[in-house]
Amino acid sequence: MLDTFFLVIVPVLAVLLILSIVLMVTFNRKKKSLLEEIEAKKQQVNTIVAEGDLFLKISDGKVEIVDAPVATVAMPVQQEEQPAPAPAEEPSDNTELVAIDEDSVVFQATGKESKTFADKYETLTEEARKMYDELSQYILATPKSKVSRSSSAETFKVGTDKVLRAVIRREVVVLNFMLANSSLNRFVKEEGIKNIKINPVVIRLETAEDLSLAKQTVDLTVENIKQEQLYRKLRKKELRLAKKEAEQAEKAE
Repeated sequence: MLDTFFLVIVPVLAVLLILSIVLMVTFNRKKKSLLEEIEAKKQQVNTIVAEGDLFLKISDGKVEIVDAPVATVAMPVQQEEQPAPAPAEEPSDNTELVAIDEDSVVFQATGKESKTFADKYETLTEEARKMYDELSQYILATPKSKVSRSSSAETFKVGTDKVLRAVIRREVVVLNFMLANSSLNRFVKEEGIKNIKINPVVIRLETAEDLSLAKQTVDLTVENIKQEQLYRKLRKKELRLAKKEAEQAEKAE
């Protein structure tokens, strides 16, 4: 039985050994060929490196190496004498010269400045500006109302509650009303739930009909806010009373 086992296993091991040797020889040959090819390419290129910083010209979204006072340039060897390089171009309004070294990180600016809400407002048509101004005055006629302005939007509030947030997109005023379901709103706030996102009601202010709809939505939102403010006031009163009763009961014990 053992003789039969050895007669079978020995040829198998011999075949595996031969295959291993063949694979090792093939791998070494390929490795040697690849190293020789890399070395040959290295011999074909000579890198000329000058001392100092590397200067990049960032112009109209393109990055180029320029002949600044001192530059670091990598280039192939030239057999023929080359004409002297032309003087470096003077930077234009949209051109930057950036000095970098091996430890630097370069961020390229787009060259476009973000427009503020005020800038976008000026680009609106006269009719669009009139409609927005009329809606603004309508909201601010509400007692305790106010408007806060940021670079990108205007936010209208009654007390501390937000009525709407106005932004301008593609020369159109977009109104985001915080008109949420009162019961859902109370549940989210009282339970401290942060995983529920209540999306605003969006109206694009483009026509007289949109303005009329926006005013009606303002009325609904302000009414909801007043109810919520009254509810919070009564709720705080109830909580204070419940706390007082609990303290009295504890003292009585």
